[in-house]
Amino acid sequence: MARLSRRERVEAALRGEEVDRPPVAAWRHFIPAERQPSTLAQASLQDFFTFDWDWLKVNPRATYYAEAWGNRYDFDRYDGVFPAFIEGPLNTPADLEKIGELSGVDGVFAEHLELVRLIKEGIQGAHFVQTVFSPLSVLAFLAARPKTQTQDAAVQAQYEGLRRLLDENPQGVHAALENIAATLARYAAAAVEAGASGVFFAIVKLAREGVLTREEYAEFGKPYDLKVLAAVQGAPFNLLHVCGPAVYFDLVADYPVHAINWASVNQRNPTIAEARRQTDKALIGGVDETGALQHGSPEEVMAEARAAIEAGKGGRFLLAPGCGVAMDAPPANLHALRRSVEPA
Repeated sequence: MARLSRRERVEAALRGEEVDRPPVAAWRHFIPAERQPSTLAQASLQDFFTFDWDWLKVNPRATYYAEAWGNRYDFDRYDGVFPAFIEGPLNTPADLEKIGELSGVDGVFAEHLELVRLIKEGIQGAHFVQTVFSPLSVLAFLAARPKTQTQDAAVQAQYEGLRRLLDENPQGVHAALENIAATLARYAAAAVEAGASGVFFAIVKLAREGVLTREEYAEFGKPYDLKVLAAVQGAPFNLLHVCGPAVYFDLVADYPVHAINWASVNQRNPTIAEARRQTDKALIGGVDETGALQHGSPEEVMAEARAAIEAGKGGRFLLAPGCGVAMDAPPANLHALRRSVEPA
């Protein structure tokens, strides 16, 4: 068949139609470029064109939603993708009443809408999605009070902080989530209006075993996720990312999105074949960002990617890692990921 444009290829794959080759993309953080819209747009577009990806997942700084509700960070001190926490409004369960509804278009939100406009200007018609954290993910960031300034401590503090809120003030959690969801819904709609193809809706390592029960995510996660996603139903490319190992894939498989991205390799999650039996959405994944892509050879990346492509045949499938790649992922391996979709 004739060679498709990036945009045509993604749209055909999302519909389950014939493609000239599978669409492929990967994404990562850009530090310190992520501190300003202009520098992050430039770094994102440079990466997009350097590796010749088919779509762009915008990767803003991990803390930007928590910043909107008052968290402050030291951006001169990062560990991994997290700047050092300074202070925030949510210090006790009673402080949940401080988490009010925001406009979704001012402050840090305005900064990231400008980022969307800058990327739109430079991406030459390809699809791109803006990252929007789930309401419960935002609340976890707000609740975190890390004991040390390391990435592992920051993640653990999210779990501990959220658990305390759920145990001690569940009604306050619901009220805060309602306000966060209403805010994010307005912001997500504004991002699409500013030029994004849709949202990369990220449930950040919460809808999984060992963190929350299925019942807890069904009560405190899913209803608020759906409120945000309802605001962007007219967008052409909305993508759900359910992050981490042992995720409750079946709990989110019916979300109103075009595609689902998850870690299908070595994470106690459904394989591509198993996921295909659970949802009719397009599947995005197949490559282990913590395995071959980070530590293997280009040949190993190619082999893993081609196995995923084979598993994805006959249905809606786009090749990608199961989560963001490390900032120091070997360029040769990323180029190999891109080459893997070309005919052998």
